[in-house]
Amino acid sequence: MIQTDSIQWLLEVDKKEIAYIVSVFEGYDDLAIVRTVNTEQSIIELMISPNYIEDTRQLIHALSKEVYIKKIGNQSNVLN
Repeated sequence: MIQTDSIQWLLEVDKKEIAYIVSVFEGYDDLAIVRTVNTEQSIIELMISPNYIEDTRQLIHALSKEVYIKKIGNQSNVLN
């Protein structure tokens, strides 16, 4: 079954890594859309198709070994 609602995760990242994170997600078509929510606080939002939650979780986990990524807010459990 294909779901149509997206799930949003808010992440705090290193400002200088935003372009890198966006480019990584662009390389994975349809996995998630990244948008910058607050440039001063370096907060990005991932808009994720429910069909790709686990794949996105795995990618964020792998990226967190390279760059600073921290889950913020009351969003889903991103890094576990």
